[in-house]
Amino acid sequence: MDIRRISLRSFAALTLLLLAGCGQKAAQNTPPAGASSDSLLASSPIEPAQGQLQPQTNMPPQTTPAPTPGKQAPAVTTPTPTTTTPQEKPKAKPKPPAPEAPTATISAGTGLKVTMGTALTSETATVGQEWIGQMSEAVTVGTMAPFPAGSVVHGVVAAVKPAAKGDRATLVLRVTSIESNGKTHSITATADSLIAGSTRTRNVGAVAGSAAAGALVGNAVGGSKGALIGGLLGGAAATGVAANSKGYQVSVKEGAEMVFRVDHDTKLKL
Repeated sequence: MDIRRISLRSFAALTLLLLAGCGQKAAQNTPPAGASSDSLLASSPIEPAQGQLQPQTNMPPQTTPAPTPGKQAPAVTTPTPTTTTPQEKPKAKPKPPAPEAPTATISAGTGLKVTMGTALTSETATVGQEWIGQMSEAVTVGTMAPFPAGSVVHGVVAAVKPAAKGDRATLVLRVTSIESNGKTHSITATADSLIAGSTRTRNVGAVAGSAAAGALVGNAVGGSKGALIGGLLGGAAATGVAANSKGYQVSVKEGAEMVFRVDHDTKLKL
Protein backbone atom coordinates (compact mmCIF):
# COMPACT_ATOMS: atom_id res chain seq x y z
CA MET A 1 0.00 0.00 0.00
CA ASP A 2 2.74 2.38 0.98
CA ILE A 3 4.54 1.65 -2.26
CA ARG A 4 1.35 2.41 -4.29
CA ARG A 5 0.89 5.70 -2.48
CA ILE A 6 4.49 6.64 -3.08
CA SER A 7 4.11 5.78 -6.77
CA LEU A 8 0.94 7.84 -7.08
CA ARG A 9 2.58 10.81 -5.41
CA SER A 10 5.63 10.50 -7.57
CA PHE A 11 3.44 10.32 -10.70
CA ALA A 12 1.49 13.35 -9.61
CA ALA A 13 4.63 15.32 -8.89
CA LEU A 14 6.06 14.34 -12.22
CA THR A 15 2.83 15.33 -13.91
CA LEU A 16 2.91 18.74 -12.22
CA LEU A 17 6.50 19.28 -13.27
CA LEU A 18 5.65 18.39 -16.83
CA LEU A 19 2.68 20.71 -16.81
CA ALA A 20 4.76 23.52 -15.31
CA GLY A 21 7.42 23.06 -17.99
CA CYS A 22 4.84 23.01 -20.74
CA GLY A 23 3.28 26.17 -19.33
CA GLN A 24 6.55 28.02 -19.34
CA LYS A 25 7.22 26.87 -22.88
CA ALA A 26 3.77 27.90 -23.98
CA ALA A 27 4.25 31.28 -22.32
CA GLN A 28 7.44 31.81 -24.23
CA ASN A 29 5.84 30.83 -27.53
CA THR A 30 2.67 32.90 -26.96
CA PRO A 31 3.05 36.36 -28.68
CA PRO A 32 2.12 39.51 -26.82
CA ALA A 33 -1.48 40.73 -27.04
CA GLY A 34 -0.58 43.82 -29.17
CA ALA A 35 1.23 41.83 -31.83
CA SER A 36 0.11 42.74 -35.33
CA SER A 37 -1.53 40.39 -37.77
CA ASP A 38 1.63 40.56 -39.86
CA SER A 39 3.59 38.87 -37.03
CA LEU A 40 0.96 36.16 -36.76
CA LEU A 41 1.08 35.54 -40.47
CA ALA A 42 4.82 35.41 -40.35
CA SER A 43 4.81 32.84 -37.56
CA SER A 44 1.97 30.89 -39.12
CA PRO A 45 2.02 31.31 -42.91
CA ILE A 46 -0.97 29.07 -43.37
CA GLU A 47 -4.09 31.09 -42.65
CA PRO A 48 -6.43 29.09 -40.46
CA ALA A 49 -9.82 28.33 -41.96
CA GLN A 50 -12.38 30.90 -41.17
CA GLY A 51 -16.09 30.66 -40.95
CA GLN A 52 -18.48 32.04 -43.50
CA LEU A 53 -18.62 35.86 -43.44
CA GLN A 54 -22.03 37.49 -43.57
CA PRO A 55 -22.08 40.86 -45.41
CA GLN A 56 -23.50 43.75 -43.47
CA THR A 57 -26.70 45.08 -44.95
CA ASN A 58 -27.24 48.04 -42.68
CA MET A 59 -24.23 49.99 -43.90
CA PRO A 60 -25.09 53.33 -45.58
CA PRO A 61 -24.21 53.47 -49.28
CA GLN A 62 -20.97 55.19 -49.95
CA THR A 63 -21.14 58.07 -52.38
CA THR A 64 -18.29 58.73 -54.67
CA PRO A 65 -17.23 62.34 -54.22
CA ALA A 66 -17.51 64.41 -57.36
CA PRO A 67 -14.18 65.03 -58.93
CA THR A 68 -12.84 68.41 -58.04
CA PRO A 69 -12.45 70.42 -61.22
CA GLY A 70 -9.03 71.69 -61.86
CA LYS A 71 -8.32 75.25 -61.12
CA GLN A 72 -9.08 77.44 -64.10
CA ALA A 73 -7.09 80.49 -64.93
CA PRO A 74 -8.99 83.66 -64.09
CA ALA A 75 -10.68 85.12 -67.16
CA VAL A 76 -8.97 88.20 -68.50
CA THR A 77 -11.49 90.96 -69.03
CA THR A 78 -10.56 93.55 -71.62
CA PRO A 79 -11.73 96.99 -70.50
CA THR A 80 -14.31 98.36 -72.87
CA PRO A 81 -13.15 101.68 -74.30
CA THR A 82 -15.47 104.44 -73.30
CA THR A 83 -16.34 106.95 -75.97
CA THR A 84 -17.16 110.40 -74.83
CA THR A 85 -19.81 112.06 -76.94
CA PRO A 86 -18.84 115.66 -77.53
CA GLN A 87 -21.40 117.99 -76.17
CA GLU A 88 -23.27 119.76 -78.89
CA LYS A 89 -22.89 123.45 -78.87
CA PRO A 90 -26.15 125.26 -78.51
CA LYS A 91 -27.39 126.13 -81.94
CA ALA A 92 -27.60 129.75 -82.69
CA LYS A 93 -31.07 131.00 -83.11
CA PRO A 94 -31.87 131.40 -86.78
CA LYS A 95 -32.00 134.93 -87.94
CA PRO A 96 -35.42 136.12 -88.81
CA PRO A 97 -35.94 136.07 -92.55
CA ALA A 98 -35.28 139.33 -94.24
CA PRO A 99 -38.42 141.06 -95.38
CA GLU A 100 -39.16 140.25 -98.97
CA ALA A 101 -38.51 142.95 -101.48
CA PRO A 102 -41.64 144.55 -102.85
CA THR A 103 -42.72 143.37 -106.27
CA ALA A 104 -44.62 144.89 -109.15
CA THR A 105 -46.06 143.27 -112.25
CA ILE A 106 -45.99 145.08 -115.56
CA SER A 107 -48.97 143.87 -117.54
CA ALA A 108 -48.66 142.77 -121.15
CA GLY A 109 -49.44 145.61 -123.57
CA THR A 110 -48.21 148.36 -121.23
CA GLY A 111 -46.70 151.16 -123.30
CA LEU A 112 -43.10 152.20 -122.71
CA LYS A 113 -42.29 155.64 -124.14
CA VAL A 114 -38.62 155.68 -125.01
CA THR A 115 -36.45 158.48 -126.32
CA MET A 116 -33.91 156.93 -128.68
CA GLY A 117 -30.27 157.57 -127.83
CA THR A 118 -28.86 155.71 -130.85
CA ALA A 119 -29.39 156.57 -134.55
CA LEU A 120 -30.30 153.56 -136.72
CA THR A 121 -30.90 153.00 -140.42
CA SER A 122 -32.16 149.99 -142.32
CA GLU A 123 -29.28 150.38 -144.75
CA THR A 124 -26.58 149.48 -142.18
CA ALA A 125 -28.42 147.97 -139.21
CA THR A 126 -28.05 144.24 -138.45
CA VAL A 127 -30.19 141.86 -136.43
CA GLY A 128 -29.01 141.81 -132.79
CA GLN A 129 -27.38 145.22 -133.00
CA GLU A 130 -27.71 146.96 -129.65
CA TRP A 131 -29.10 150.41 -129.05
CA ILE A 132 -29.79 152.54 -125.97
CA GLY A 133 -32.41 155.06 -124.90
CA GLN A 134 -34.22 156.58 -121.91
CA MET A 135 -37.73 156.43 -120.50
CA SER A 136 -39.41 159.68 -121.42
CA GLU A 137 -42.36 158.97 -119.09
CA ALA A 138 -42.53 157.00 -115.85
CA VAL A 139 -44.33 153.68 -115.70
CA THR A 140 -46.43 153.30 -112.54
CA VAL A 141 -48.08 150.30 -110.91
CA GLY A 142 -50.41 151.41 -108.13
CA THR A 143 -48.39 153.67 -105.86
CA MET A 144 -45.06 152.34 -107.14
CA ALA A 145 -43.02 153.56 -110.09
CA PRO A 146 -40.84 150.64 -111.16
CA PHE A 147 -39.61 152.60 -114.20
CA PRO A 148 -39.27 156.28 -113.40
CA ALA A 149 -38.61 158.83 -116.14
CA GLY A 150 -34.96 158.85 -117.12
CA SER A 151 -34.46 155.09 -116.59
CA VAL A 152 -31.91 153.68 -119.03
CA VAL A 153 -33.39 151.40 -121.69
CA HIS A 154 -31.44 148.70 -123.53
CA GLY A 155 -32.62 147.17 -126.78
CA VAL A 156 -31.66 145.38 -129.99
CA VAL A 157 -32.61 145.35 -133.63
CA ALA A 158 -35.12 142.50 -133.87
CA ALA A 159 -35.53 142.53 -137.67
CA VAL A 160 -34.27 144.59 -140.59
CA LYS A 161 -34.75 144.61 -144.36
CA PRO A 162 -32.90 147.16 -146.46
CA ALA A 163 -34.74 148.89 -149.32
CA ALA A 164 -34.68 147.17 -152.68
CA LYS A 165 -36.08 147.99 -156.10
CA GLY A 166 -39.83 147.76 -155.96
CA ASP A 167 -39.82 147.00 -152.18
CA ARG A 168 -39.85 149.06 -148.99
CA ALA A 169 -37.28 148.95 -146.22
CA THR A 170 -38.34 147.57 -142.80
CA LEU A 171 -36.90 147.99 -139.30
CA VAL A 172 -38.12 146.35 -136.06
CA LEU A 173 -36.75 147.35 -132.63
CA ARG A 174 -37.15 145.59 -129.26
CA VAL A 175 -36.47 146.48 -125.61
CA THR A 176 -34.53 143.83 -123.62
CA SER A 177 -33.95 145.44 -120.19
CA ILE A 178 -34.37 148.63 -118.19
CA GLU A 179 -32.10 149.99 -115.48
CA SER A 180 -33.94 151.65 -112.60
CA ASN A 181 -33.35 152.30 -108.91
CA GLY A 182 -29.92 150.62 -109.05
CA LYS A 183 -31.21 147.36 -110.55
CA THR A 184 -31.41 145.97 -114.05
CA HIS A 185 -34.77 144.38 -114.86
CA SER A 186 -35.18 142.00 -117.75
CA ILE A 187 -38.27 142.87 -119.77
CA THR A 188 -39.20 142.49 -123.43
CA ALA A 189 -41.23 145.04 -125.33
CA THR A 190 -41.54 145.46 -129.08
CA ALA A 191 -42.33 148.49 -131.21
CA ASP A 192 -44.48 148.38 -134.32
CA SER A 193 -42.54 147.68 -137.49
CA LEU A 194 -41.11 150.77 -139.20
CA ILE A 195 -41.85 150.53 -142.94
CA ALA A 196 -40.61 153.09 -145.39
CA GLY A 197 -43.48 155.33 -146.60
CA SER A 198 -45.92 154.43 -143.76
CA THR A 199 -47.60 157.09 -141.65
CA ARG A 200 -46.06 155.70 -138.45
CA THR A 201 -42.59 155.86 -139.93
CA ARG A 202 -43.07 159.46 -140.99
CA ASN A 203 -44.27 160.37 -137.49
CA VAL A 204 -40.90 159.30 -136.01
CA GLY A 205 -38.98 161.11 -138.77
CA ALA A 206 -37.77 157.83 -140.23
CA VAL A 207 -38.34 158.40 -143.91
CA ALA A 208 -35.83 160.12 -146.11
CA GLY A 209 -36.04 161.31 -149.69
CA SER A 210 -39.41 162.33 -151.12
CA ALA A 211 -41.18 162.04 -147.78
CA ALA A 212 -38.87 164.65 -146.33
CA ALA A 213 -39.46 166.80 -149.34
CA GLY A 214 -43.20 166.37 -148.84
CA ALA A 215 -42.85 167.50 -145.24
CA LEU A 216 -41.09 170.61 -146.44
CA VAL A 217 -43.93 171.28 -148.84
CA GLY A 218 -46.42 170.86 -146.03
CA ASN A 219 -44.55 173.30 -143.87
CA ALA A 220 -44.59 175.76 -146.68
CA VAL A 221 -48.36 175.42 -146.86
CA GLY A 222 -48.40 176.18 -143.18
CA GLY A 223 -49.68 174.69 -139.91
CA SER A 224 -50.22 171.14 -138.88
CA LYS A 225 -52.70 170.62 -141.66
CA GLY A 226 -50.07 171.61 -144.16
CA ALA A 227 -47.63 169.18 -142.56
CA LEU A 228 -50.15 166.35 -142.86
CA ILE A 229 -50.78 167.15 -146.51
CA GLY A 230 -47.09 167.40 -147.14
CA GLY A 231 -46.53 164.07 -145.43
CA LEU A 232 -49.13 162.35 -147.52
CA LEU A 233 -47.72 163.86 -150.69
CA GLY A 234 -44.24 162.87 -149.65
CA GLY A 235 -45.34 159.34 -148.86
CA ALA A 236 -47.04 158.97 -152.21
CA ALA A 237 -44.00 160.30 -153.96
CA ALA A 238 -41.78 157.90 -151.97
CA THR A 239 -43.96 154.96 -152.98
CA GLY A 240 -43.70 155.92 -156.62
CA VAL A 241 -39.96 156.38 -156.44
CA ALA A 242 -39.47 153.04 -154.63
CA ALA A 243 -41.21 151.30 -157.50
CA ASN A 244 -38.81 152.75 -160.05
CA SER A 245 -35.55 152.81 -158.07
CA LYS A 246 -33.72 151.14 -155.20
CA GLY A 247 -36.29 152.59 -152.78
CA TYR A 248 -35.88 154.52 -149.56
CA GLN A 249 -34.27 153.35 -146.30
CA VAL A 250 -35.87 153.58 -142.85
CA SER A 251 -33.85 155.88 -140.65
CA VAL A 252 -34.40 156.49 -136.88
CA LYS A 253 -32.68 159.63 -135.67
CA GLU A 254 -31.21 160.14 -132.21
CA GLY A 255 -33.80 161.83 -129.97
CA ALA A 256 -36.79 160.29 -131.79
CA GLU A 257 -39.53 159.09 -129.45
CA MET A 258 -40.96 155.59 -129.88
CA VAL A 259 -43.56 153.51 -128.04
CA PHE A 260 -42.82 149.86 -127.15
CA ARG A 261 -45.50 147.45 -125.92
CA VAL A 262 -44.63 144.93 -123.19
CA ASP A 263 -44.77 141.42 -124.69
CA HIS A 264 -46.08 139.55 -121.61
CA ASP A 265 -46.77 140.04 -117.91
CA THR A 266 -43.46 140.67 -116.16
CA LYS A 267 -42.96 140.46 -112.38
CA LEU A 268 -40.26 142.74 -111.03
CA LYS A 269 -38.48 142.70 -107.68
CA LEU A 270 -37.97 146.31 -106.73
